[in-house]
Amino acid sequence: MVKNYSKSLLFICAILLSCIHLSLNAQAFRKGSLLISLSEGSTFADYSTNDVSGKKPTRVNSQFMCGDRDPFIIEYGLTNKWGIGLSSGTDIFKVNSATFYNVSTADNTMKVSTSELTFDVNYHVFVNKRLDLSIFVSTGLFSANSKSTAGDVSYNYSSGGTILRAGIKARYYFWKRLGAFGMISSYSASGSPKNVKDNTVGKNYATSVTGMAIEAGFCFRILK
Repeated sequence: MVKNYSKSLLFICAILLSCIHLSLNAQAFRKGSLLISLSEGSTFADYSTNDVSGKKPTRVNSQFMCGDRDPFIIEYGLTNKWGIGLSSGTDIFKVNSATFYNVSTADNTMKVSTSELTFDVNYHVFVNKRLDLSIFVSTGLFSANSKSTAGDVSYNYSSGGTILRAGIKARYYFWKRLGAFGMISSYSASGSPKNVKDNTVGKNYATSVTGMAIEAGFCFRILK
């Protein structure tokens, strides 16, 4: 009788462990998951330049504008809730070269690419079989760069600094490892040209960008 009861108990425990294992496997995010996200979107920001040649920065120009965004994100699950990762992204703005960097061109249009490389901390607030919602904060390196040619003259501008970003991410998996990705974030970044020697324009002009970004794309889950 006791022997049969023990066998039944072991059988029930095996079923429960199997159910728990299947439940864990059904989660869109868990410990050991490796996530890769590729997306495109738009950024809406207050773009400004400041003259830092004096003791105190002096505002040169500031304007709200829209830009194009192209990021890449990788994340690893430390636990079933926490993940760490790296993000790399580029935003492209078209600014007035005369009013922002004091250089005149044929149409006074200057394309500035801002780049970032950040370390991210993510907390997954809701996860089920298909849906994964998380909040995050990230910080890292920021740069603003522009290279252009007007007639026979080439212009070069570069500045470097830091960026802080925070927001929310959503992933919905159509299949086991492939899904749709969306993110909304706010950020603040600034870059100074003080340590750059090759600038031919805006030699004392720092660039600051503060705003929000909306993006969408695809996500892939690897390992688990």
